[in-house]
Amino acid sequence: MKQEVVFYSENCKIIGDLYMPDNLTDGEKLPAVVLCHGFSGIREILLPPYAEFFAQNGFAVLVFDYRGFGDSQGERGRMVPAEQVVDIRNAITFMETLPQVDPGRIGLWGTSFGGANAIYTAAIDRRVKCISVQITFASGERMVTGGMNDEAKEKLTSTLQKAWQRAVTKNKPLMLNMDQILTDPDSKEFYQKTVDIHPKLKNRLPLLTIKESMECKPEHHIAGLCIPVMIIGATGDIVCPVEESKILYAKASQPKELFIIEGARHYDVYEGNNFALSAGKALEWYAKYLK
Repeated sequence: MKQEVVFYSENCKIIGDLYMPDNLTDGEKLPAVVLCHGFSGIREILLPPYAEFFAQNGFAVLVFDYRGFGDSQGERGRMVPAEQVVDIRNAITFMETLPQVDPGRIGLWGTSFGGANAIYTAAIDRRVKCISVQITFASGERMVTGGMNDEAKEKLTSTLQKAWQRAVTKNKPLMLNMDQILTDPDSKEFYQKTVDIHPKLKNRLPLLTIKESMECKPEHHIAGLCIPVMIIGATGDIVCPVEESKILYAKASQPKELFIIEGARHYDVYEGNNFALSAGKALEWYAKYLK
């Protein structure tokens, strides 16, 4: 059972979809999971199968468009992790207001960049009781500059500094198309084949999105979590290499679990048997720690 819902985050109207079990009884209070999308994602792609799966297994589930993306209000393409964390926290607050939800049993699920956002949210918001993150990263700086030599890193740093100064002094942020921001071939291929089907995915993003991404370092926050943490990685992932998942796991506190999907690339995780593995492990975690 799915219905479109509306809530607000710092004066921006946020559009989401709420999934509920079909067999919900009157007065029943469900555990809930808020799904956090990845880099520039919209709620119609990749997330609905997870939402449906969790709802079929007894959870209230929310997927939503971050401000500036999809159907939500906000400056188009503005991808600031700290603001997305605020949106996630307001999504939790929205879920608390629903009569079908037990406000003491709310968890987060995050994929790719949404995994990093979920970790940071849980570090500052004690209402989060459990998280499961998949194919995410520990350091945005390593993600962006890991394959660069010193000269390339210095050039990127200089370019971002000039873009930052231009935005501050002239209010003219440099904007790029999505295919100019994405650097790895897997993401470029996924974007090109998906944007034709979902034109709302098409956005121009500020060049400073790269700076924001580099400054996002969930490895600095995960050790402070006092809740159960599931981390799912994939051995063939070139977007968020599996080593990043291992770093997060090493720094996380108990209870924790690391599950690696062998042979899968980043976008393989959302399909077929790999989806069954990733969704199934997350469900086991929520069933153990939220139900």
